[in-house]
Amino acid sequence: MLAQRVFTAIGLLSALLLIVFFTNSLFFLVVLSLVTLLAAWEWTNLSGINSLLGRSLYCFMLMLFCSLSYVMLQDYLSVILVLSLIFWILALILICTYPRFNSYWNNLYSLGLMGILVLLPCWLLLLYLRQHDDFIVYFLGLIVLVAAADTGAFFSGRRFGRHKLAELVSPNKTWEGVIGGIVSCLVLLVIVKSILPAEKISWVLILVLPLLVSFFSVTGDLFESMLKRVRGLKDSGNILPGHGGILDRIDGIVSTTPAYILMLFYFN
Repeated sequence: MLAQRVFTAIGLLSALLLIVFFTNSLFFLVVLSLVTLLAAWEWTNLSGINSLLGRSLYCFMLMLFCSLSYVMLQDYLSVILVLSLIFWILALILICTYPRFNSYWNNLYSLGLMGILVLLPCWLLLLYLRQHDDFIVYFLGLIVLVAAADTGAFFSGRRFGRHKLAELVSPNKTWEGVIGGIVSCLVLLVIVKSILPAEKISWVLILVLPLLVSFFSVTGDLFESMLKRVRGLKDSGNILPGHGGILDRIDGIVSTTPAYILMLFYFN
C-alpha cells in the first residue's frame, strides 16, 4: 500500500509540473475542467445521486455554470471571493455542530448545491490565476503551502497530538497538528521571502497566509470527512491507487484557493 501511494504521488507530481511549466492556457483549462468533472462525479456519490443519468446531468450542469460564470469572472471576482469565503465559514459551522443538524442539510438538493459552491469558485479562481504573469510562482505556492500545512499537521499531530480538533468528524486530527501546519507554512514562506525579490511577498502575507492556509485547508479536509462519514464512505472514489479519489486529494486546495487569491492580490 505504501509503495502504491508513493508511485501515485510521484505520478501526480510529475503531471503537475509538466502542466505548469510546459503547457499553454488552453491545455490548463482542459486539464482543470477534467479534474473538476471527475471531482463532480465523486461529489454525486457523496450527495446520494445514484443513477447514471442523474450523475451525468449534475456534472453537465456544473460545467455549464462554470462556463457561464467565466464570462463574468473579471467583473465579479470580488463577489465570487466573498461568496466562496462565506460558504467555507458556513461549512465550518456545520462541522462544529455535527451531527446536530444533519437532518436539515443532509439531502440531495442541499448537498448538490454545496458541490457547486465547493468546485465552481476554485475552477474560476485558478483560471484567473493562470492569466497572471507570475502564474507559475503563485500556483506552485498554493500547492506547496497546502501540502506543507497537511504534512506539518500530520507529523506534528502524530508526535504531539493530545487535544482533539473535531473528534466526531475526524478522530485523528488535533489542535497540535493544526499548529504544526501553521509553523510549516510559516517556515516555508520565510525561506521563499529570502529567495524572491523583496517586492514579491510582503511580511503581512508571510504572517497571515500560514494561518489562513492551515485554517481553510483543515476546514476543507474536515468538511469532506464529515460528508463521507454521513454517507458511510471511506474514500470519495478509487481513481488514484493508494490515495482514494480526486476529492480526497484536492479538498484542501478547493477550500484554500479563495483565501489564497484574496491575500495574494488584495493584501500583498
